Amino acid sequence: MRLGDWRHESKGGSKLTFGQELYLFALAIPLIGILATIVFKKRNVSLSSRSKVKRVKATFAGVSEIESRLSQPSKWLFLVGLIFVIFALARPQWGEIHKEVFKRSREVIIAMDLSKSMLAEDIKPNRLERAKLVVESLLDNLQGESVGLVVFAGTAFLQSPMSPDYQILRGFLRDLNPDFIPQGGTNYGAMLETTLDSFRQSDSQADRFLIVISDGESLNQDWTNHIDDLNEQNVQAVCLGFGTRDGGLIPAEEGGYHKDEAGAVVLTKLEPATLQSLADKTGGTYREANVWVDLASLIEETVKRGKTGETGTTSQSVHIERYQIFLAPGLFLILISLYREFPFTPKPRVIQSRTSATQ
Repeated sequence: MRLGDWRHESKGGSKLTFGQELYLFALAIPLIGILATIVFKKRNVSLSSRSKVKRVKATFAGVSEIESRLSQPSKWLFLVGLIFVIFALARPQWGEIHKEVFKRSREVIIAMDLSKSMLAEDIKPNRLERAKLVVESLLDNLQGESVGLVVFAGTAFLQSPMSPDYQILRGFLRDLNPDFIPQGGTNYGAMLETTLDSFRQSDSQADRFLIVISDGESLNQDWTNHIDDLNEQNVQAVCLGFGTRDGGLIPAEEGGYHKDEAGAVVLTKLEPATLQSLADKTGGTYREANVWVDLASLIEETVKRGKTGETGTTSQSVHIERYQIFLAPGLFLILISLYREFPFTPKPRVIQSRTSATQ
C-alpha cells in the first residue's frame, strides 16, 4: 500500500543555497591557515637556509642526502581540501526537482492481544508469532502512514504513539509477549478507549483504521459503548481472528499446559463473534487468519468500500543537493596531503662483506 507515485523534472537557473549554512563559519579555519602560510613564508625560507641536520643514506658509492618529502605544497593541498569538505558539509544546493505526489492520508492503530491464549499453537509457530509476521509484512508495504501500537489483555495501554517511523514500532513488536500485561483476560473496552484517546490527540481528518489482532475471547460486552465514538472519529476496524475453530492448548512456562481451577487442561478456540461485530459496526472488515493474510491489501479493500478514502495530488519543489561535487575532491586532496607527510621507510637489503665478495 503506497502513498502514491511521483514524477520529477530538473530545472536549471536556480540560485545557490545551503542546507546547513552554519558550517560556512568553519571556513575561517583553513582561511586563517592559508593567511598564516603566506605571512610566514619568508620566515620559513630564512629558516630553511640555515644549517640543519640532514637525512642521509649510505651506499657503495658513498653517503648521499635523502630529499625530504615534507614540503610546502602538502600544506596547501590539505587546506584547499579542507575548504572543499567544509563546503560539502554546508550542503550546497542549486537547481530544483518538481514532484507530483499522489497521496492518501491515513492513520493506523494496531491493537495486539497479549492474553495467554495467544500462545496457543493451533497456528504455527503460535498465534502471537504468526500475528507479528503479519504486522511486519504490513509495515513493509506502508509508506508514510502514521502507525501506532496498542497492546491489551485484561487492561490496555499505548505501547508506541502514532508515527511514520516504523523502526521504533518494529523494535517493540519483536519483544511483545503476555508478560507485558500481567492482568489476564481480553478487555476490548479498555483497548477501544486507549485507541480513541490516541486518535483524538492527532486531531486529523485522515482516514483512520484500527487493526485488531486477537483470538476473539472477550470478558464482557462493554466495548459496544464505544461504537458511536469510533464512528464519530471515522475509525474503521479491520479485525483479524488468530486461531482455529478446533482450538489449541496453551503452553505453560513451567512445562505442560495451562489448567483451569478444576485442574483440567484449558482448550482455547477462536471466538469470532466479537471481532465480526466490531468490524460490522464500524464499516470495516473481518478475516480469519489461520492462513496467511495480506493485511495491506485488506486495508485497500476496506478503503475502496469505506467512508472517505480521500485522495489527492500535491506538488513539491525541492532543491537538488550538490555536496558530492565538493566532497569527493576535498577528501582526495586531504588524502594526498597526508600521504606526502609520511617519511620514507628504508627497505631492508643484504650487504655482503668485502671478503665474501672477492671469494
